[in-house]
Amino acid sequence: MATRLVQINTKAQDDSALGRFWAQALGWGIGSEGPGVTNLEPVGFPYPDRTPGVAA
Repeated sequence: MATRLVQINTKAQDDSALGRFWAQALGWGIGSEGPGVTNLEPVGFPYPDRTPGVAA
């Protein structure tokens, strides 16, 4: 089974700029849990996958 990256969490001096750079480079969406934290996730990819019968 292949590994798939599903989230990148950045904490940096300018986390929003770093997050925007990687979101654009990867074609991913961007969000935040709060000040100083930027999260990147693939657009349209549910995580964790709630599909029955799929091994975690």
